[in-house]
Amino acid sequence: MNILVSLTAALKIAGVGALLSLDRTAWGQLMISRPVVIAPIIGLLCGNGTVGLFVGVLIELLWISDLPVGAAIPSDDTLFAAVASGVITTIVTSRGISDPVSIGSLTFLVFATLIPLTSQGKKIDILVRKYNERILTEVETHLLVGNPDQAVSLHLKGLIHFLGCNFVAILISSAILLLAMPHLHSLIPESIQRIMNGLLIIFPLVGIATLLSGIHKKNILTLFILLALGFSFLL
Repeated sequence: MNILVSLTAALKIAGVGALLSLDRTAWGQLMISRPVVIAPIIGLLCGNGTVGLFVGVLIELLWISDLPVGAAIPSDDTLFAAVASGVITTIVTSRGISDPVSIGSLTFLVFATLIPLTSQGKKIDILVRKYNERILTEVETHLLVGNPDQAVSLHLKGLIHFLGCNFVAILISSAILLLAMPHLHSLIPESIQRIMNGLLIIFPLVGIATLLSGIHKKNILTLFILLALGFSFLL
């Protein structure tokens, strides 16, 4: 892929990915920022919704237990899903890749490269939240003096901070991977690609193992029992 095509694709991925990532905490929270939702959307935009869904399911299983409960800020699986699905589907579409082994090995390679992005995305989230805390005082001041229009403008400014930071993070990550991954993947022998494709099962197994490790807890066990009873009535 040449530089122009890569940058164009990266801009498309970053635009949609940053917009949908606002649903994570800043606006909406309609669950469209979950990997299993955002990945096929971006995958479809980049030419292959099926591969996007495949990527989204793997990522969802990997971080299914890492939820934003209370004040906890989890790893940013939304940014991971946006970049991974966009990069993988763009490369698969542009190079006409249809072999499952090639798709699987490419997915493993992208995942292994992007793992650090989740922790960096978490740091970005924390920094934006701290910066937006300054806006809160100004909003309260404008509301107290009877100036609601300025308060609304400052509220929107907080959303723009999230949007801008996520856009830059996704854009840079996508552009670098789109330029490097096709060449790097083509250098890997077919025998190694088959091994990488097989190792792809590690990612969902981590999530499944994490869920099963908590099944002994009373609340989790109760939930499983209720779900089992619910399904039994449907059968």
